[in-house]
Amino acid sequence: MTADKPTPTRTKLSLTDELAVERTRLANERTLLAYIRSSLYFSIAGLTLNSFFQLELGWLLELAFWLVAAGILISGIIRYRRVAKKLNISAFAQKRWHLLMEEEV
Repeated sequence: MTADKPTPTRTKLSLTDELAVERTRLANERTLLAYIRSSLYFSIAGLTLNSFFQLELGWLLELAFWLVAAGILISGIIRYRRVAKKLNISAFAQKRWHLLMEEEV
């Protein structure tokens, strides 16, 4: 014979907790957009410097700026995904914690 454990009912996160998670998600998105903006600035700077100064090896300078721009973009995407994954795990853990703290009826 197995004794059935009563399953706790699901409780929602408090409004404060839900808003805190949402603010953190929005901050993560703003940070990604800042990385994208910085990447675009570096790529535009490479084009501008090459066009403006007419250097003999200007293409090399432009290539360096494009590589830095690509590095910034890639690191921003990696950071965004890492933080988003932690947020999803954290939100699940918070919901689970509320379930564990709930009184059994």
